[in-house]
Amino acid sequence: MNEMEKIADRLSGAKSILCLTHIHADGDGLGAMVALASAGQAVGKEVELFLPEHVPWRYKFLFNGSFPTLAEADQFQVMARRAEAVALIDTCSNSQLGDLAKTLSEDWLQEKLIVIDHHTTGDNMGSLRWVDSGAASAGLMTMELLEHLAWPMSPHTALALMTAIVSDTGWLRFANTDGRVLRAAARLVDLGVAPAELYDRIYQTDRVERLKLLERLLGSMELYAKGKLAVMSLYKSDFQAIGARHDETENLINEALRIASVEVALLLVENPNQVRVSFRSRKSVNVARVAAHFGGGGHARAAGLRSDENLDILRDKLIRAILKEF
Repeated sequence: MNEMEKIADRLSGAKSILCLTHIHADGDGLGAMVALASAGQAVGKEVELFLPEHVPWRYKFLFNGSFPTLAEADQFQVMARRAEAVALIDTCSNSQLGDLAKTLSEDWLQEKLIVIDHHTTGDNMGSLRWVDSGAASAGLMTMELLEHLAWPMSPHTALALMTAIVSDTGWLRFANTDGRVLRAAARLVDLGVAPAELYDRIYQTDRVERLKLLERLLGSMELYAKGKLAVMSLYKSDFQAIGARHDETENLINEALRIASVEVALLLVENPNQVRVSFRSRKSVNVARVAAHFGGGGHARAAGLRSDENLDILRDKLIRAILKEF
């Protein structure tokens, strides 16, 4: 019995399930957890979602009234104790769990914890851990899990799964888009997902403040190594000046890859309490390795980290580290 089958058995036997994903949740983590929760409800499970932060504006449609959109951080232990299984989706890295990392490491919770993740870097956690670095998204893995369980997929479950898959594949255009992804997407379309409507819902509803943020982002761009490295920065003052939200930075880093010479894009964002760093790479540099050196992780082509260090000091260190990789 493989790890996916073991997790399926655990979920099948559990009367109550608590689902969560990493902090600063994205479309993959949110879509996958909503899909698992929705399908679980359909077979009579008592399901709760733990969301310590506000849902990014573009993914609020996933929460159609069936689930809460916010939970207080101090409620997590109470919610975890009453659940028979706790499903952590799209991460197994303590650095991506914030204040929850300490609670999740406790023995009583480790026994309940199952992990569904597709990242190449992570920590040893959970009584069951299914990590498939060959999967393009956690949503794809969740879909395969639900198909193995034969749990029904409502139109909303299918929509959540498609959201997860297209979020982590750049709308099926990143290098991780393979036949496995495309076959899954086709099955979801057959279940009623309308790709054009979903694209509009996710990517064609920007606020003007996000475009102003993009303007500042591009204005900050510096090129190194004969144009192979693009470095961009956003400070707290940028958000304050134009009224932009921190969740409106999603995918902005990809704009640098429109430049033909750029092999690696680096984005540093000064959040209220930490600096959040995103990396993107075409082929030549394994950015997960660079991120891991600074306490982060991810994939060879897309990675990230969070740091308490000053943004300008951290940027200089990261630039030197990436230049050594070329």
